[in-house]
This record gives sequence, C-alpha cells and structure tokens, in this order.
Amino acid sequence: TGTVAHCRCSKCYSLPIRKRIRKRTSALTLLSLPEEVLLCVLPYLSAEDLLCIRAVHPRLRDVVDNHASLWAKVNFEDTWPVPPVLWLFERAAEKGNFEAAVKLGIAYLYNEGPLLSDEGRADVCGRKASHFFSLAESLRSPMTDPFIWVFIRPPWSPTGSCCKAVVFDHLKAECDNNVEKKGPLLHCLARVLQLFEDDERRSEAISMLEESSQAGCLQSSYLLWEHSRKAAVSMNDPGRYLQCVRTLRNYAAKGCWEAQLSLAKVCCSGNPLGLDTKACTDLVAQFFRILCVFWFSHCSHLFLSRYILVDWLVEVTTMKEFSSLTLHMTLGCVDRYLALRSVPKSRLQLLGIACMVICTRYVSKEILTIREAVWLTDNTYKYEDLVRMMGEVMSVLRGKIRSPTLLDYGEVLLSLLPLERRTTHLFSYICELSLLYSALATPPCAKLACAALLLTRALHHYAPIWPCLLVDYTGFSKEDLVPLSLLLYVKCFNEDVPKDTRHVALNGVRQRFEDEVYQHISTDKVMDYKELCQVLEIPEEETQMESLSSTNQPADVYDFLASPSSANKRRRNDSMQAHRGSFVATPTAELSNQEDTLVGNILDWSLDTSCSGYEGDQEESEPEKDSDCGSGICFGCLLDTSLGRCSGHVPPGGDLGEDPGHVGETMSLSWPGNASGSPRKSWRRCLGRGKSGHPCLDCYPRDPAPDKRKRMDGWMYFKIFI
Repeated sequence: TGTVAHCRCSKCYSLPIRKRIRKRTSALTLLSLPEEVLLCVLPYLSAEDLLCIRAVHPRLRDVVDNHASLWAKVNFEDTWPVPPVLWLFERAAEKGNFEAAVKLGIAYLYNEGPLLSDEGRADVCGRKASHFFSLAESLRSPMTDPFIWVFIRPPWSPTGSCCKAVVFDHLKAECDNNVEKKGPLLHCLARVLQLFEDDERRSEAISMLEESSQAGCLQSSYLLWEHSRKAAVSMNDPGRYLQCVRTLRNYAAKGCWEAQLSLAKVCCSGNPLGLDTKACTDLVAQFFRILCVFWFSHCSHLFLSRYILVDWLVEVTTMKEFSSLTLHMTLGCVDRYLALRSVPKSRLQLLGIACMVICTRYVSKEILTIREAVWLTDNTYKYEDLVRMMGEVMSVLRGKIRSPTLLDYGEVLLSLLPLERRTTHLFSYICELSLLYSALATPPCAKLACAALLLTRALHHYAPIWPCLLVDYTGFSKEDLVPLSLLLYVKCFNEDVPKDTRHVALNGVRQRFEDEVYQHISTDKVMDYKELCQVLEIPEEETQMESLSSTNQPADVYDFLASPSSANKRRRNDSMQAHRGSFVATPTAELSNQEDTLVGNILDWSLDTSCSGYEGDQEESEPEKDSDCGSGICFGCLLDTSLGRCSGHVPPGGDLGEDPGHVGETMSLSWPGNASGSPRKSWRRCLGRGKSGHPCLDCYPRDPAPDKRKRMDGWMYFKIFI
C-alpha cells in the first residue's frame, strides 16, 4: 500500500496548525520597582503628574496615599493655586509642602487665584493667609530667618479693611494658642511693629522680641542685642560693652549669620574680648570662609540678558534712591533663583523686579509697591504676574531672602583697614560693576570682595598693596587674589560694554557713580593693563589677558530683542481691572514719598499717544497704532549678527503671545536734568514677520528717530532689549 499525501485544506486537514510561540521576557515597568525606589523617584514629579501616576494602578495609588513625604516634596513649579487645583495645594501644604504653603499664603493675601465673594473678603482672605503663612513659617529651614513679616509689613491700607492687619491679628492670636510656633511668629510680629512710627508699637515690639527670644528664636535674641548695644555705647560703660560682645560671640557660635557679621566688624575695629592676636584673626578668617557660590551653567544663554537686566535694575535703584545693599540683595536673589530654575528670556525682567519688590520690603523703609513695579515695566506684565512670580521666588529660595553680599564683606574689610573717601567710592564702584557680569557671580563673595579691594588699592597706588594684616584676617594671600583681580579689571574697565542698536553703551552703573555723592569717581581715568601688572608685580602677558576675556561679547551686540506690541500685550479682565482698586485683600494706597513727588513733577507730555507710557492713555475702542511702544525686557525677535538678518521671532515655547507682524520704531530718550552729558538711552522696535522670514529693522538702513516726547523729570521709563 502506498502512502497517501493529504493537503492542508479544511476538508483533508480540519485541525488548525499549531504554531510555536516564543515566550517573551516581561519588560520591567514602574510597578516592578521596590517601594523604597518609588519613594525616591516620585517626589521629582509635579503635583499633577503625581495624580496621573496615582490613577495608573492600585499599588501606585496606595504608595501615593500612604506616604506624606511624597506630598511634602512634590513640586508646583509654574503652577498657581487657582480653583481647579486649589484642593491639591491645600492637601500638599497640610502634608508639609513648603512651596504650596507659601503660594497659598501669598495667593490669599493678595486675593490672586482663589475666587472669593466680595462679602467679607478681607476677613476670609486674612484668616486663610495667616493659616498658610504660619504653616510655611513652621516648614522653613532652621538656617533661614523668619520671613513672613515681609508680606504683612506696613504700609497698611489707611481706609477700609486691610488684609495685612487681619493676618497680623490672626497670627497674634495663634501665638497664644500654639507654643511651638510662638518664637518665630512673635519675631515676625515684632518686625512688623518696629516699622511703625509711634513709640507705643515700638515698645510692644521690644516686648515681643523678649518673649520670642525666651521661646528660642535666635534672630530675636540678636535684635535685642542690637538694642542693648546702642544703650551700652551711649552709656560709655566698658564692662557692659564687654558683656555685650560676649553675648554676640555666643549668638555667632550658634549660627546667626548677622551676628557673625557684627562680630567680625567688632574684632576688626579692635579686640574688646581681650583675645590673643591669633584667636582674633581666626574669628574673622572663619567669617571669610563662608561659601556663597551660584552657578547657572544651564542658563548660560542668559548671560547677556542678565547684563541688561542688572543695568536696568541699577537705574531703578538710582531713581528710587534705594540703598546699594538693596541692589546687591536683589541680584543675589536673582542669581540663586537662576541656579535652581531655568527662566525664559520673556520672564527675566519679571524675575528681577519681583526680587526687588521683595528685597525693598526686607531692608528699606520705602518699599517698591507692586503697582509701581508693574508700571516700571511699562505694563509688560500684569499685577497677578508679579504676585505669582513673588510666590515662585519665595518658594524656590525656601524663604531665604538675605544672603552674604559683596558689601557685607566690604564693610568688614574697610573696618579692618580704612581707605580714603574717594578710594572707598572706587571700591563701591567696582563692586557694583561686578554685578553686571555672570562670570563674576560664580566666585565666593568673600574672595571677590578681597579681589575688588586688591584692585582698588592697586588703582590708587596703595603700598603695600596687600598688607600682612589683610592676609591674616582674610586667609587670602596676594597670589590667591591676583587672577581674580585681573578678571575684575578686564571685565569692568578693559572690556567694551554691550550696546543697544543705536550703539549707545549700557552704562547704568557708570552714570550712577558720576553723581557728586560719589565724587564723580566713574569719570576718573583708569591705568592700563601694563601698568596694573607692574603695580601687582606680575609679568605682563597678553595671552593671559586674552584668556581672561575669552568670554567677551563683541562691542556692538545685536542680540537685543524687541518688545511685544501693545496691541498684543496681555490685558487684565475688564471687570477685574475695574474692581481691583476696591479690593480689600491687600492695600491699594501704598504710595511712597517718591511717587507723591513724581505725581506733581510730570512735565509736558507729547500728545502723540503712540509714545504714551500707559496703555490706559488710549480708549479701549480706539485701535492701537502699529507703532505703539512696548517695553520691558522683551524677547520677541532675536537678531543673528553673523547673518546680519532676523534669525527668528518667536522662541520654541511660543509663549510670548505677540503678533510677529507688528511694525516698530526706534526711539531715543534723555534725562532732562542730566547736566553731565551722559549717553542717551535708546531702544528699537522690531519689524519682524515671524516665520514668514521677512527681515527686521537691522536689515534695512535706519533713519534717525526723532524725539517724540519729553521725559518725566528723574523718571526712568526705561526700555530693555535683550
């Protein structure tokens, strides 16, 4: 019999053919990770992403729900407590999240975000704000000073209900009920009362400081020490003064930075403790070993933008007559923020002015109000933009506003070895020039201050240029400081400063020190590099100088960006704008003395509304002119200098919300009262066409632009282009 071959049709072979299926190894997923690893990974997610992860699997849901540490560490970057996510912020704050607590406190204080009815708004907002401010105060680092008083300090609203006063009263009541929070809260309340003029409130502030000190608040103890020192000095009692210095040494040993600064000054000006020379020098040298380094390698593209921001902030400081310490503190906050968060160019000016608003509240009697700060940016940003940026800054900095500055170390150095008045102005001038350059923000402040002093003494031919006394007290030798001093010289005096599109140098610091108060120190001729090398007793090497300035920007920088057109500026909701003045959640009448003066000193403004500083100068129904002038640090159009044409008008994020087809103009402003003949400030608007590729103004010959309006006397309606 022969074999029969069957086909594989359904008639001859009805059973399906078995296929061999290769088993695949199961891929590792998030669920495969141990719980300990998940607890290390999940805190780096945003709050909204954490909720999405929670909904993926029951195991992840249990991990998220059962571990409060996740909510305490989750971040709310660029997120604000608005109604849809308000519950999320409140849950995180109650679980110990500092960022959520700070943002909620600021949101309720300024009524920015949560939607509340008009009835009893101040009471409701004040009660909520006090709760979350108190929570934030308890969550701050022990190395950070109490800070919530900065937001509720005077001026308070003179009429109607004031939310700041409501917060103050609720915090005062909480001190009686919560012993654990009593120390820092009483310190904050005392700082608020110290800013009032009447003696009764100041006496109450001293009583609160004493009670806070007894509760263990080191900062209150230091403030009481300052008060007692003044009494000891006025009584000219050596015994009481000695005891006062001993108390200061104890506070410095416990970690109070301001006490360490005061102790260093005392030890430099004398030896009241009767210590041997070595012990005294070691105390001061230890102060100079405090490191304060900021490195923002991830935002190196902002170096030029930062330069122009600092130049503008210098002019704001000069116009508002703020102290140099306010300026240095502001830039310290900006640099620390940039070291931790990436900031787009379109928000860099917002960051700078928000830091200045916070710092003026911390150190100045006259504050920069939020409305005035918004007006300084020519309404490029809205009221709520600034409030929210203040929340971002405080949450990123973890409430730490005050940090060591060049001026702090400079005061110690000058108390150790005083200089002539003119040389002191040169030292201050170099310190402010150093703020302009990001390369000079990376060295420790102590070393940079010593290098600035070495350069100052060299430029004014002091001998010896770096005495042994300075070596002993600072711990830095001349050889340690020479490279940094040369870098300071190259950056501050030998390098061409960036210019705007009309080839006008950005000389805000130079103009500030042309004033008679500083004896016109910035107009002095500075020795050349060869002579400086001879004074420093080092060989002149041109290659060394080139290496120091290897990161130089060209003299004619065209990386300045155009302002958003007024037609496309973000506007507030009409109803919100109409009723903002009636809000009682925060004072609306915070006018500084300078504002009152400026209101009466407005000069003859041109009727050309295209140059008006306020958007409100035009009726809403009136079509805005294409040549309407915007302002602020504006980031609409990058100019590619290598190609000589427009390289792009909207960054990849596309978050500018501006019309790339707006036309522009070039304008020039001058200070009417400036007799020194300082350079005129100018700015340019872009004719960019966005992605269509049409060229901007730099691709066409520019006609000289006429002056279209007079300046407000002393007012800096300043435009910045980055």
